[in-house]
Amino acid sequence: MSSFGRSYTPTAKALHWTMAALIVVAAIIGIYGAVFLHYGVDDAQTALKIQVITLHKNIATTTLFLIALRIVWRLTHQPPELKGMSPVMVKAAHAGHAVLYVLMVLVPVSGWANSSAAGYPIPVAGLFQIPHLVEPNKALTPTLSALHEYLAYALLVIVAGHIAAALKHRFIDKDDVLASMLPGK
Repeated sequence: MSSFGRSYTPTAKALHWTMAALIVVAAIIGIYGAVFLHYGVDDAQTALKIQVITLHKNIATTTLFLIALRIVWRLTHQPPELKGMSPVMVKAAHAGHAVLYVLMVLVPVSGWANSSAAGYPIPVAGLFQIPHLVEPNKALTPTLSALHEYLAYALLVIVAGHIAAALKHRFIDKDDVLASMLPGK
């Protein structure tokens, strides 16, 4: 088993796993709302869609605030060295993390812009609403909705790659990379 270096800080781990859970839940709820629920079919389905999308927005805006905190934490706390990895793998890991961070910002921001263009409220954890990012303009919503959807799917692909890389480290490379991010390690 190769050495990875020290472990991530407890705060970094908490942010990582909280955001991982929120991203998965937001994705499931978002896909469910977009694919299975439709406005105007009947009053019950319309009401359910509004509730589902409101929950999705609450989770997404919470995630956006957490990614801001996570970026500040990452900039002020050096992550562990990637010891025992080839230079190519180190660059791939850094590139993968950079893409993850960019998408973790762009996905909720694109959803925020889409809701703003549609003129809908953007709740934060059910506590308050954030102002619109763009002026209401229904003509923009198809484009912004598609952008949000494609970015969300890209994020899910990158997350799947991130999980695959972590499992590769654990079961093929037999190093400490995955263990360094687990709570209590």
